[in-house]
Amino acid sequence: GDADVDRDGGGACSSTTCTTPVDDGCGTSETCNDGLDNNCNGRVDENCSCTPGTVQPCFLGPPGRRGVGACVDGMQRCEGSEEFGRWGECAGGIWPLAEQCDTQDNNCNGCADDNPSCCKVELKCPGPSDLPEAAPFNDYVIDGTRFWAGDATAWKWTVAGGPCDQLLSKTSGSTSYTLNGDTTSTVTFRPTLSGDYTFTMTVTLADGTTRSCTFIVHVRGPGLRVELCWDTTGKSDVDLHVHKPGSTTSWFTTDRNLNASTKDNPDDCFYHNCKAACFLSPPDATQCGPTMADFGYASSPLAECEGGPEGRTWRTVGACHNPRLDVDNIKDKGRPENINVDVPRDRDTFRVMVHYYQFIQRGLPQTGDAPVTQPLVNVYCGGRLTGTYGATPDVVPGFDRAGGYGMGDMWRVVDVTTHVDGSVTTGCTLSALHPPSQNVGYWVTTDDRSY
Repeated sequence: GDADVDRDGGGACSSTTCTTPVDDGCGTSETCNDGLDNNCNGRVDENCSCTPGTVQPCFLGPPGRRGVGACVDGMQRCEGSEEFGRWGECAGGIWPLAEQCDTQDNNCNGCADDNPSCCKVELKCPGPSDLPEAAPFNDYVIDGTRFWAGDATAWKWTVAGGPCDQLLSKTSGSTSYTLNGDTTSTVTFRPTLSGDYTFTMTVTLADGTTRSCTFIVHVRGPGLRVELCWDTTGKSDVDLHVHKPGSTTSWFTTDRNLNASTKDNPDDCFYHNCKAACFLSPPDATQCGPTMADFGYASSPLAECEGGPEGRTWRTVGACHNPRLDVDNIKDKGRPENINVDVPRDRDTFRVMVHYYQFIQRGLPQTGDAPVTQPLVNVYCGGRLTGTYGATPDVVPGFDRAGGYGMGDMWRVVDVTTHVDGSVTTGCTLSALHPPSQNVGYWVTTDDRSY
């Protein structure tokens, strides 16, 4: 569609017109829950009911341009505290933009560089399928000279992450990932979570002008991955729990009295029985209780976990246990907690719970009334975000009672049913949890360990 364009700048540029543009596909009405702006009014699935907390892929552009050229879907969360919610903002993707001279179809009309100034193209930005996927706990190196081979006086890389990164950036200034070399031509990105990360590479030329590329890197971890972050990290210790399918035993322990000989409940994966040190033989008594989490799943190869904070211990264990707590915020402050099951079975249902463990402040009581905190839980299935709970404006109210082991506020968040084809997790069905006999509200109790 861009005939007679001289990509090397050595000849005439007689035409930069797109002769075969895609049909925008704009209609007169909105089709609910398809993630598209069907009526092209700049909003996706407006006035459509949905289940609060669930997340869907979305595209903020003419429906016919979805998946064309440089365009990539974003994500959209269902907001609301009632039984039915409404879809929020579609964010995080790449929408049709003005055409640049970068070998990409920026306006997603089916033709690349259909711009009169694009007779000579020096910037070669990556398209949606040009870069490989990344994996949690692994270095991901991007060489900017692959995209800009000319002279440059400065380089800059920025990254925008998912819901936890957005919360952490506003409160603690921390991120779920590390980024090294962000002012050089080659950057090294190391994620801890699944999800989609939007990269922008900006090059400054000698004359002060800039060139930039924006693209998305997909981070895919296998199976079920549940992450927890909160806004008062460093001031309070909040913990993530995931319960074994097919069981309704109590959180923490089946011992009602929590006496000194209490053993952790193996049906509950949490900080005291689900970290790498807990699967040593014997377990590390300085970090773990005497009972390990056991959901009856096979272990995964070391490659799935040895790059994480406890990688050295996992190498001693010899494999990656399922389930496991890969990140414990009390040790790796500022990072979201993360519980993974790489190999769930089809139609297994896991219950997710968040516990307010401790108020961290010298000279003050560590239990009882504590700073109100905003916990946020994300659920990833097969590497894709499927649910976000506790995000603004739908924060959990009154989460402010610390209690230590087995006491304090406990938020039962969601039941997650996995869908598995062979050994590949293809998705999940999510059922947000509400107080008994209610179909709205957050299910938060105090000093109550019942399932």
